[in-house]
Amino acid sequence: MKIANHLSRVLAATLLGLGCHTAALHAQNIMLHLDAPQGIDAQTLAADIGTLKITFSNSKDFFDTSLYAANTLDLGSDYYNEGGSSKDKYHKYYSRELTLNADDGNGNAWWGNTNKIEFKFDNLRRYVSGRTDQPIYYRIYSPHFSRIITGQIDPTDAEEVTLHHTELVQARRVAFMPPVDRDGNAVPAILAPDLRIGTARYGFSGASVNMHDLTEPFARYAYKGDTLRYLVAPNSDELALHADSIVVTDTTTCVTTDYRKAVECRFYITDSQGQLCPVTNGQLASAYYKLQPGFKSDTGSRGYGDYNFGGNIFEPTAPDGTHAAYALPGRQTFQLRMPTVQTTDPEFLMPYNADGGYILGEVTIPASTEPVSLSIAQSKPLRVTTTLADAAPYADHLQFSAHTYVNPPYSWAENKKMTVLCKEVSRQIKGNDLVVTTLVEGSTYPYLALNAQYGAQSDTIASVLSKQCCLYSYPGDPRTEFSLTYKNFYDGDLKTLPAFSQLHPVKFVVPCHQFQTGRVLNLFGTYNQGYISDLPSHHNGCAKQLQPGSADPIPYDTITIILPEGEYDWVMQKDLDEYNSAPHHAFTLANTDTLVQRLQPTDFALLRVNCLGTDSIYVYNNVLEYHRYRLSKLTKGRLYYADEEIPLRPGYNERIITWREAKLQKDTLYSLSCWFEAPITYVDEDGSYYTSYGRFDRPYNYLWLEKLETATADSAICISTGSRANLAVWSGGTFAPARFFTISPSEADTTVTVYTQKTVRVNFSYKGGRVPGFERLNMCYGNEQTRIVPNPNFYRRSRMDLEPGHYTMSGVVAYEDDATGEYVLTPFSIAFDVEANHPTTIELCPDPTAVAAAPANSAPAKTAACYAPDGRRISTPQSGLNIIKMTDGTVRKVIVK
Repeated sequence: MKIANHLSRVLAATLLGLGCHTAALHAQNIMLHLDAPQGIDAQTLAADIGTLKITFSNSKDFFDTSLYAANTLDLGSDYYNEGGSSKDKYHKYYSRELTLNADDGNGNAWWGNTNKIEFKFDNLRRYVSGRTDQPIYYRIYSPHFSRIITGQIDPTDAEEVTLHHTELVQARRVAFMPPVDRDGNAVPAILAPDLRIGTARYGFSGASVNMHDLTEPFARYAYKGDTLRYLVAPNSDELALHADSIVVTDTTTCVTTDYRKAVECRFYITDSQGQLCPVTNGQLASAYYKLQPGFKSDTGSRGYGDYNFGGNIFEPTAPDGTHAAYALPGRQTFQLRMPTVQTTDPEFLMPYNADGGYILGEVTIPASTEPVSLSIAQSKPLRVTTTLADAAPYADHLQFSAHTYVNPPYSWAENKKMTVLCKEVSRQIKGNDLVVTTLVEGSTYPYLALNAQYGAQSDTIASVLSKQCCLYSYPGDPRTEFSLTYKNFYDGDLKTLPAFSQLHPVKFVVPCHQFQTGRVLNLFGTYNQGYISDLPSHHNGCAKQLQPGSADPIPYDTITIILPEGEYDWVMQKDLDEYNSAPHHAFTLANTDTLVQRLQPTDFALLRVNCLGTDSIYVYNNVLEYHRYRLSKLTKGRLYYADEEIPLRPGYNERIITWREAKLQKDTLYSLSCWFEAPITYVDEDGSYYTSYGRFDRPYNYLWLEKLETATADSAICISTGSRANLAVWSGGTFAPARFFTISPSEADTTVTVYTQKTVRVNFSYKGGRVPGFERLNMCYGNEQTRIVPNPNFYRRSRMDLEPGHYTMSGVVAYEDDATGEYVLTPFSIAFDVEANHPTTIELCPDPTAVAAAPANSAPAKTAACYAPDGRRISTPQSGLNIIKMTDGTVRKVIVK
């Protein structure tokens, strides 16, 4: 969680000092020379920094540190990104190391390349996909420098140029030492050396951005007169974070955070009577929560303001049991999560001020050698008396709650609704009026909400009467007592609450499964123009289930909605399509008793399907002719398949899926796999139906039968009695086709016998060459119940491994005519026999010359009919795809441009 501390400086000003940009230069062979800080020997520089990294890019966008901040990237990243934007696709980066050299000839250390061809412009341009006439940009970053060095290299014919940077010459060394605990021992910590650029614990993974381990001294090179704001986070369950600043001097400065000067702090929450109450539960931690550069309230991007940094949970407690910690003097932020307190204040309410059950407070820690007591927050109960005229009939159902809206750093999201504690003090009926007194915690900017809720033990599940009232007139409103009427309550559209004399309850009686399947009650009329979004998906605690076999097996929920008088229309729907097709119901609400609106069985269909002992429920508000139930499942060595069209009628429907066995028998010649597929029927251009089995793809759910196994186990293959399916069997060979056995609906078991003979290699040709492909294909073995479906490898080599026997093969060969460029479709139909141990070749066009070219004295084929792709007959070919039927019986697909 975070506390608000808006920086007065804008992001550009905050990050202004980070970049040092050189003038544009021209080079082919590039020598880079970066002078080290003067007065620092090479050995110290090697220990502090070592080698540097230089990154080249085809874009100078990575000069802009605000891009790193906005995307919560560590400044040490090779590049920035914009969350997968298109820019990421053409921004290219290339990084190399710059070696530290001990002497430049004048006794000064420097970084750079000693080999003049190491950085060659043409090579760098290729590495970053730069254009020939565009510059290359570079960036040198180190967490040890308070400046980022940038520059650009322009293309030129110059043979060699040296890039000489002197920005670091006047930098001075600041050494951050590991902190010292209360006993004088070094303690591991994390350091944020420069709070100008932010510090963040990014995301729930806890990745720390722009922070570094402080288990050893960490050097930061800055400039005389610079102010360094830093943060030290000890890895300790008793030491608080410490944020501080120093001014850089002309000499090396050592910074040691010394907790021997820490003060024992005891934390309390003050009650409404001003008493400090010990915090005896919850979690206490120190935190650094400042709004950081990169925050974008208009886009919701947190940037370096995302999460920021929270320390460890503290373990110490004071003698009275309250939480304690050790902190250095100054301003410090602490957070309490889900605390409990010891208090005698009858009006005490926990002053949560941040989402997630947190209390955040900033306190001043004085210098002291004695323990100090600090209040992190104070309870501020507001007494609210609400008089609702004519509301006495609803006294048992009207409820009050409180909430507020918080923004980062009090929450992770913008305008987050947060619950505020409140409790009812009294409820009285005076005549026909209802008077309720409520205490509301007022540490934030609270809203009092009025809701109607019916008993959780009844059939009713919700109400839509929901209005709110903002208690404070302005921030800092000093009032603690408020008097309200129904006129003070309004909704999100600023519609005020009608008088209770004009409100009446309406009970909507709807099957429970309407809500369980994701539907909502959409109500139009005087009250609302859209979804009733306040309704839960189902009655809390509802254990009502379907009662198969009873007179009314469908359980119902009752939604009680208090509505003003007027005209209404309602519908149960899941999406816009169902809104248009489902039955609508209209009613008029007048000055009457409770009105009941019931969704009648004629208005919907509910289907219960029991399969393998599990119920599946389907709801239709526009009753279809049938529901198609499908299941393909391999479990515990059993293959189950169901594909049934279950007829629907209005009201309750049910189907219990029953099973039959399909047993496979084979010889020991081959192993095989088997699976189920739904039969597929296609619609031709003229509206007729046809089948085609041009290739197969084995799914994940298949059953395996080893080579030496001769039959599947009992009940290993199960198909529902109402299903029609193809049982596919494949031996696994490279050119082995699959066999599809059609199984029709039946209650009887069936046995399929396969692979009783050794297969024979059969090659296929078309007009003496490789088979080009099929627009349609139907190939059968022995009878029409056994289909042969080619392996995808068939289309590479035009061969299959087939069992001996009789085959029929028909379809449409498809190819592009080399002479005309037209897509030609040629029907064919053949029958052939395969003999054992006799490989053979089958020609799909037995008389190629009869099809390839017409006799000289015969008339050329002409167009007999022309069709559009949707099957409409047209008089002449149109732009796009056309199906042409020729007088010789062939069919062509022609594209007209």
